[in-house]
Amino acid sequence: MKYIHQASLRIFSVLFFKSASNSAPRSLLILPACLLAALFYEVPAWAQFEDLLNRIPSSANSVVVIDVSRMHASTLARKEGWEKKHEAAYVERPIYLPPEAEKIVIAAQLNFANDLGQNWELAVMDLKEPIPMRSIARAEGGYVDSINGLHAAWTPSDAYFVRLSTSVMGVMHPANRQAVSRWADFGRKNSSSVISTYLSQAVKVVRRAGPQIAMAIDLKDSTQPHKLEEGLKKSNVLKGNEQKIKELTELISGIQGATFSVKIGSKAEGELRIDFSSETAKFASLAKPMVLEVIDDLGIHLDDLEKWKVELKGKSIILSGSLSNDGMRRVFSILEIPSTKFSELKDEDLSPGSPEKVAQASLTYFKSVTVLVDDLRKYLQTNRDNHIVYNERYARKIDRLPILNVDEDLLDYGSKVAETLRGVALAKRAAGSRTGVRNSSVYGNYSYNYDSNNNYYGRRSNASVKIQNRAEEQSKATGVRFTSWKEIEDSTASIRREMTKRYQIQF
Repeated sequence: MKYIHQASLRIFSVLFFKSASNSAPRSLLILPACLLAALFYEVPAWAQFEDLLNRIPSSANSVVVIDVSRMHASTLARKEGWEKKHEAAYVERPIYLPPEAEKIVIAAQLNFANDLGQNWELAVMDLKEPIPMRSIARAEGGYVDSINGLHAAWTPSDAYFVRLSTSVMGVMHPANRQAVSRWADFGRKNSSSVISTYLSQAVKVVRRAGPQIAMAIDLKDSTQPHKLEEGLKKSNVLKGNEQKIKELTELISGIQGATFSVKIGSKAEGELRIDFSSETAKFASLAKPMVLEVIDDLGIHLDDLEKWKVELKGKSIILSGSLSNDGMRRVFSILEIPSTKFSELKDEDLSPGSPEKVAQASLTYFKSVTVLVDDLRKYLQTNRDNHIVYNERYARKIDRLPILNVDEDLLDYGSKVAETLRGVALAKRAAGSRTGVRNSSVYGNYSYNYDSNNNYYGRRSNASVKIQNRAEEQSKATGVRFTSWKEIEDSTASIRREMTKRYQIQF
């Protein structure tokens, strides 16, 4: 495709100069010719993305677009060795990008009413060279399959890998075989993008000399009125200001979506753009604190955002600033590829492991788990108590770590850590549910108190009753969190001693 565009540009340039040179000085033709050339120059970069985006179902409400080649070519990526093939670099890099891929599109259907839970997630990758499904299956401990006439591999990370064409590979999670078959059928027949207009436009920020990665979430019609009202009334920023609550209700009800883009050079620069259907100018003093409060309530707090500058432009609120590796790792854990060891597959010896190979694979696995655990620990040290999303996403990261030749006791440790993180998230979610049940039985503005003889002796604001209910339930969840982290730390220390003794290398 890119050669067609280049040829078109050459032909157009010749015709343009021939037709125009007879009527205008050549110097006057330089500017329009350069502008036209720049226009054509952008097309080839998007031609490959368009092919991948055409394979995304219309039910997707979130998309990540990544220009892997340009990201790996950045100064920061080269300096920090994001293309390293071994050791704990697997997860130490802020975002996992298989070096065999040139372009990647990830999509999902997020459930906004359930703490950003995913109904499904998939990825399509434009590869420099094909990766055999047999290699993926053996390296991941899965098996090869054939789905709807396509080579495929099932993996224990609950994902199917499918060769969609010679250079395009797809991944779907969960490993619903029928859904994979229908998705493959859709990809064969579809020749244009069917995702929402918001997603289509938002991801176009990824371009030459621009950001290498963008995550867009379509939020149109996602806000539930009763939850919005409840959230604004308890906002610490609004402090019960009825006029502000009314104005923000109108603004947020018309939210269109959010786009998080990252441009990587010698450092990473991020931008969070939130788009609405009405003007944002009058909310200048509230914009940043409200955005930070909402992000905290969603359980996806980022320390970096507190230092970012804010700008209100038309119908958008835009935050921008420097992005740390920890911040990038967390935000892009919301949507990511069901991981596999792409970077080692072509050189991997997939025969049963020697003691030395098992020792090295086990060390890499252990370091990978501890990197993730340490990252979460740093997050929790900020005293942010809403951690459902990151606990669940990091548990899934552990589930998806490569397991070939890893010690069985170490795999059992990793599995228990992942389950513990899910347990912490579940306790937090259950606390919210129990609070809702208790508060649903609280009617009116006041509760009236009577003694055992049915004599009235006072009343209490029901608002304070609801606050107490929430505090009591959140306290229980916090107790589960502290107990669970103590278990993780104890089990980590124990498995480190055992593995060091067993393999005679320092874990």
